[in-house]
Amino acid sequence: MTVEIRIQDDDSLEISGKFDLLDEDGNPYPHHGKLRLCRCGASKTKPYCDDTHVEINFDSKIRA
Repeated sequence: MTVEIRIQDDDSLEISGKFDLLDEDGNPYPHHGKLRLCRCGASKTKPYCDDTHVEINFDSKIRA
C-alpha cells in the first residue's frame, strides 16, 4: 500500500496508508488509515490536528 502525505492549504498534514508514527525516542506507533498532523502549532492534541488552525486563521500555502 502506498503512503500519501497531503499538505493542505491553511490546514493540517493529512497522512494516509499503513505506516509507523515515531516518537522522539524512535518508538513506533503503527497506524493504518488516515490521520492529520498539526502544522499551525496551536493544537491542544499535538501532534494531531484538532482544527485550532481555523480559530487562529492559520495561513500557509506550501507548494512542492
